[in-house]
Amino acid sequence: MKSILFVLLLLFGQIAIAQKELVITETQNFFGTSVSDKLQIYEVAQEMSFEDFLKDQKRFTPRKMENRLENLDFTTSTFFVEFSIKNETSNAQELVLETARPITNLVSLFLFVDSSIVYSGDAVPYDQKDIKTSVSALPLVVPANSQLKYILRIASDGENVTLPMTFWNKSDFEYRIVSKRMISGLYFGIFLFALFIYMTFYILLRERLFLIYVGYVFFSGFLQFSLHGYLHEYLATSGGYWTQHSILSIAGLTIIFALLYAKNYLEFEGKKKAMSHGLIGLSILLTLTSLIPGKTYEIAYPLINGLSFVALIFVLIAAIIQRKSKNVSKLFIIGLGALVIGGAIFILGNFGLIDNPGLTQRSLTVGTLIELLCLSILMVRRFKTLQEEKERAQKLLVNELEESNVRLESEVADRTKEIEKQRILLKEKNDDFVASVMYAKRIQNAVLSNEKKFKSILPDSFVMFRPKDIVSGDFYWVETIPSTKIWPQGLTVYATADCTGHGVPGALVSIIGNNMLKLGKLDEKVQNPGQMLDFLNLEINEILNSEFVDENIRDGMDITLCAIDIATNELHFSGAQNSAYIVRSGELIELKGDRKSIGFIDGDEVHKFSNQVFDLKTGDVIYTCSDGYADQFGGPKDKKFMSKRLKRLLVEIAPLSLVEQKERVESEFDEWRGNTEQLDDVLLIGLRIT
Repeated sequence: MKSILFVLLLLFGQIAIAQKELVITETQNFFGTSVSDKLQIYEVAQEMSFEDFLKDQKRFTPRKMENRLENLDFTTSTFFVEFSIKNETSNAQELVLETARPITNLVSLFLFVDSSIVYSGDAVPYDQKDIKTSVSALPLVVPANSQLKYILRIASDGENVTLPMTFWNKSDFEYRIVSKRMISGLYFGIFLFALFIYMTFYILLRERLFLIYVGYVFFSGFLQFSLHGYLHEYLATSGGYWTQHSILSIAGLTIIFALLYAKNYLEFEGKKKAMSHGLIGLSILLTLTSLIPGKTYEIAYPLINGLSFVALIFVLIAAIIQRKSKNVSKLFIIGLGALVIGGAIFILGNFGLIDNPGLTQRSLTVGTLIELLCLSILMVRRFKTLQEEKERAQKLLVNELEESNVRLESEVADRTKEIEKQRILLKEKNDDFVASVMYAKRIQNAVLSNEKKFKSILPDSFVMFRPKDIVSGDFYWVETIPSTKIWPQGLTVYATADCTGHGVPGALVSIIGNNMLKLGKLDEKVQNPGQMLDFLNLEINEILNSEFVDENIRDGMDITLCAIDIATNELHFSGAQNSAYIVRSGELIELKGDRKSIGFIDGDEVHKFSNQVFDLKTGDVIYTCSDGYADQFGGPKDKKFMSKRLKRLLVEIAPLSLVEQKERVESEFDEWRGNTEQLDDVLLIGLRIT
């Protein structure tokens, strides 16, 4: 029933409505020129379909269009144009109607004969347009010797709507589109070339003005790209919100970068600078406002258009005023003037004050191109000037450097002579010092026990001794004590000592410690290792902290003292901060020393060192050491070797011969240390009970 009613309305409309007839004859036609001024237009202040318009058409009053490029202002209305085409030729006419700007939301054409509708506009997905092109174009086919009636519908959501009604022969339209694409390719190629060149200039010079200019060229070109319909054709093809509304955001960003460029190039000061900041702030606000759909977007459209013209006029006037005082280039004024004139013609055409569609549609494009060329030449000159200034500065710097080099060469020669004298003197002193230390090493070796003496008394043993420096703070001592009433068979006594520090200070303490051990051996009151450590503690403290010296010395030693009764295989042990390790049948037994060092007595209380007795068995291996091995940094994570890892190593090597044990502990130490500096003296003694 609804479709029947619609057909009746169409029939009624054909009879009742006065149609404007466009005639095609064998000798004349209306192709290639807008016929808007020959037609009438209906305006409906709301969105309306063809069907609703035909139902309520009597309520609306048409008006005759006055111009070939009719300006319909910034609007959200829906417009309808009725016309008929009479083909008096003997051939069917394939036509294309080019109408409305490419950024118009919806352009559709209704044919009364079969109620068919064809579509264009940026609200329509690009692949659904009946003619795949950037402009608003609609196809028509008028059979030979016939007359067809149409209604054109145009809808917008706030942008400025202009209405040319230009009909083209299909082949002529296709040729025109091809030509337009070639010209557009050249036109936008200039923008791309400028972007590449001036981005390169910015990278080379790092001057902010070039980067701002790149931004302006990009958004100015992108604005033209969008106005020509290429944004919808190539980028935002879906016809969604961004396709329909991005034009305002792009226009706003173009204004912002234009003002930034002008402010920096013209070096605005005072009121001009304040006004430019105000315009930039307003542009940012309107650009953000344009992203909000509805009434806000509708209001932003004319405001951004008006603001762009105001900004151009402001910059042009400011450039003319500053031309003499700041030597503003004529090219800047010419380029800006061309853009202002082009924009003015475009706006006057939009308001219907200039009735020349070809001129008004191209004026802004040509003005933008002239401005781009003028400003690009201007920026090339600026680049050349900056390069020349840079070269002059470099030349001046080179001259200054040459002069400085001459002075420096003279000063360096004098300093080199002085340094050479100091080097020779320092070498002499260093050689003397090294010679002294080497002689001290000879004295230390002569005074202290050595490995040869150690193995002569305890043949089934090894000594790993690695001083950090030439002389060492670690030392070992071995002696045999003749038979006494307490030990009829005598004792073999040996010590593993670690004096405070290393190098020369440690070596001095080691000499003292060695001598005190020899004295203790002769003291009748010393009957076991514990008493020997008590003796050492008192004597070394007396030597280092005499009442006749002004400064106490907190030096001494950590020591392990072992005395072996050969007859009973008893081990008498005492330790100051150090332990003795006994490996028996794959297990490690630790004899812990007292947690007290030798050599410093705090107050009147004197520590008494304990004496431990341990029954040895054949095959037991006794290990004593300083802390240098366990404290050495290295390994994959550059950490300490640690006593726990050392104990595992001792258990592992105990079954080997003493020669093999020494090789193993030395290779393990070297592998762990790697390229890390040795931190302390290293002393490790192994002894097997046979």
